[in-house]
Formats: sequence, C-alpha cells, structure tokens
Amino acid sequence: MKIVNDASFQSDVIDASQSKPVVVCFAAEWSHPSQCAVASLEKMESSYAGRATFVTMDFDENEGTAAKYGVSVMPAFVLFANSQPSSEWSGRYADQIQEKLDQLLPH
Repeated sequence: MKIVNDASFQSDVIDASQSKPVVVCFAAEWSHPSQCAVASLEKMESSYAGRATFVTMDFDENEGTAAKYGVSVMPAFVLFANSQPSSEWSGRYADQIQEKLDQLLPH
C-alpha cells in the first residue's frame, strides 16, 4: 500500500480519484488499532486491484491534511471519488470500506 504525505496528497489522492476511488487511511505507527486497520486494507487491496486505490497517511506527520478533512481520531478513513471526499468514518475495523466501495463501483 502506498504511503502518501501532504506534498503528494494532491496527485496521489485528489487527482487519482478522478479515475477510480481512493481510500485514505489516516494512521500512526504507535497506534495498534491503526496498524490493524492498515493490515486489513492490505488484505483487501488485491480484490480491488485496478478498480480502487488504497493509501495510508501518517497522522502525526501530516496534521494539516488530517485537519482539513476533519480527522481527529485514528484510524480514520476518507474515501475520495471524483476529487471529492465522499465518505468519512473512523474505527478500528475496516470492513465498512468494502461496503462503501461496493456502493461506488460497478459489479
């Protein structure tokens, strides 16, 4: 899974979401729930290959972007489609991602 930062966010997330949805996981290395969420995304990533992109962003090192999208707890997820955030949620379990992606993507 690609790691993005404030500098690459525009191209790796905003611009990339023009062609397919991008799931951003805001996480921190010191947070066990964050690491569980990242591991869940890594397992899910292959089943959406070519249809969605999954990235992670270090919350502590990219506070400006996190604040811009209202992220205050970790892990937090923001799903971008057509250059806009379309869903936001937080929590340890990433199973909501699959539900939200399946609503956006053709089967």
